[in-house]
Order: sequence, then C-alpha cells, then structure tokens
Amino acid sequence: MDTLVWTIAHGGRIAQVAEDGELSGDAELVVLLREKLSEPVTVFRRGTVQPAGTAAPDAIELQPGDRRYVVARVRTLCDRDSSFEITGCDWR
Repeated sequence: MDTLVWTIAHGGRIAQVAEDGELSGDAELVVLLREKLSEPVTVFRRGTVQPAGTAAPDAIELQPGDRRYVVARVRTLCDRDSSFEITGCDWR
C-alpha cells in the first residue's frame, strides 16, 4: 500500500513526515516534529482546523496513535505556526 509523505520546511531545515508517523530528514527538525507530533489536536468535521458555518462546532479530539492523527496534525501544524511550511506531498 502507498504511504502519503509530506515534506516540511522549518528554519531552513527539511524533513519528511509519513502518514504512518515515520520521520526522516534533518535531525534537529525531526526532534522538533517528534515533539509536535505528540501534542493532541482538535479538528472539526466541517472546516478541519476551525469550525465552518454557523452550526455548533462538531469537534473531534485526536491523540497520537489515533488512525487519523498524523494527517490531522500535519494539516494543523502550519495553521498554528507559520514558521512551518509544507513544501511537498508525495506517495511512497
């Protein structure tokens, strides 16, 4: 099965984050991403990183180890910290 892999840049460093949680690339950025990928994340069924529309937010709390966690965390990473940039998204 193919695995989705994001390339993330931060402070001139580059690392890859796979949807299964595997990290590779610049050692310092990997350490930082490992910390970021251990934080819980809240996403919404509509709007993903913030509730959409006027309906009451339908929040989903995801923790590391949840099946959808890595995808949600990568999507919210740049939203909450503009120093992170997703520069690529490829299949491996």
